[in-house]
Amino acid sequence: MTDQPLPAVSTHALAVVMRDYLSYGESGMADLKEAVHAVRRKPVLNAFCQHVRRILEGEVPVPTDVINKEFERRAKEDGPGEDGKPQEPVHYDDQQAYEALADLWEYLDLNPDGEPEGAATELKSAMRSGRSQMLWIEGDPLQALKTWMSWRQLALFVVGTVLCTVSWAIYRNVDASVVRSITLLLTIAGFVMASIGGGALWLRRVRYVNPDAFLPKEPQPKDDRR
Repeated sequence: MTDQPLPAVSTHALAVVMRDYLSYGESGMADLKEAVHAVRRKPVLNAFCQHVRRILEGEVPVPTDVINKEFERRAKEDGPGEDGKPQEPVHYDDQQAYEALADLWEYLDLNPDGEPEGAATELKSAMRSGRSQMLWIEGDPLQALKTWMSWRQLALFVVGTVLCTVSWAIYRNVDASVVRSITLLLTIAGFVMASIGGGALWLRRVRYVNPDAFLPKEPQPKDDRR
């Protein structure tokens, strides 16, 4: 029952995509392919791709009526032909509509999951994977924390932060020149300590997520470079 609302929403997405892209012929198909392969794809295109995937897999019926209605609308919008006679709109049966969607799927270079193939998709997946790894590590989070955490560096960061904050507050509220000079030095020292401790913790965290991070890359042979 939870899957029933999807065809209606996706059929609307199909109508939108046909109106905005496919009804313009080859130029519209080229624009659609570019939009589908964009790093940030529009939600309506996601719904369209998933609906076409379900059609080709036989999970939902072919929306022949939606396709033919768009052909009729486009023919009326274009008006009469060069001879002055009304243009006859293209009319598909279910088999022709299915074959047209299959050809479109192949033209768009979509994988079985409805995601576009190519460098843009790989970049998007890498971004998502890297972001999820930096936010969360699979497994026991306590054990992961014990693995990469350094208590000395954490203490250096905390002590440096407290020293910098307290010294700066005293520096701002005291008028004695000697005290202000000392607290200014302590503020700088605390800032340096916090930076070293926090930076070291961050490096340990990154190396735990990706052991190959910050390692020098092997130079590529000159013949392989473009």
